[in-house]
Amino acid sequence: MTGSTETVYQSDLTGPLMIAGNPENRLLVADSWLVREGHVIAPELHQQRFFNSCHVRHGIEPTVLQPLWQEALGLVPATGAWFPRMELAGNPRQPVFQCRIRPAPPIRDSVRLMLCSTGDIRKAPRHKGPDIPLLSRFRQQVLASGADEGVMATSKGFLLEGLASSILWWERHHGQDVLCTPPDSNRILPGTIRRLMLMIAEKEHISVAFRLVRPKQLDGCDVWAVNALHGIRPAVIWEKAPFVPMADALSSARLAWWRQAIDRYAVRL
Repeated sequence: MTGSTETVYQSDLTGPLMIAGNPENRLLVADSWLVREGHVIAPELHQQRFFNSCHVRHGIEPTVLQPLWQEALGLVPATGAWFPRMELAGNPRQPVFQCRIRPAPPIRDSVRLMLCSTGDIRKAPRHKGPDIPLLSRFRQQVLASGADEGVMATSKGFLLEGLASSILWWERHHGQDVLCTPPDSNRILPGTIRRLMLMIAEKEHISVAFRLVRPKQLDGCDVWAVNALHGIRPAVIWEKAPFVPMADALSSARLAWWRQAIDRYAVRL
């Protein structure tokens, strides 16, 4: 037990999960999502991302992780709002699997974005976990500036993603709305909600474009920051915004449609 609001369970990858007397704080791989009343959106996408990172970075086979993952899911309470995090942690030569059962923080309907002055400071942008402590420190600076989320850019000023979210936006070309996002080849995390949205767009025949843009090019666009905690958050205008987002009746209707579309992928754990 790490406090009154969080419980950490741990396994050495060979035995069952037990309450950790001394949780490991060095993150090798991590994944987290919102659970509401026992339901989570597209949990298989989180499992795939976590298992892939554990295999690519540390050579751990999915067959080793699968029973621990399932056991951990059974520890999440069936009522209330929770934000569990699965972790591969500790010494890379002898890592442990951990599950943190945490109450969900407040969910926000919109987001104030600001551009991070540091640019992209991550060491492993394609894998969630090892950069979380560093990103958390920068996020505290962003919050102290009045924003909710920092946006990272390349050394040439092209938009990447948020400190803890994927960035998507809408452009209009030849009378058609196009869902846009930075290309997968960039230094971006394979965000689960972003991936789900691209799957939905393909299924619904919604046009998608992968674009390299500088933040000011998003002036007048409907811009969304998305992640597994808050879902879709439209960017709002404020004094330190890196662009001037659009908000109108079309934006509201589109947002409602997409939130409902994503919610259809919620399943019981």
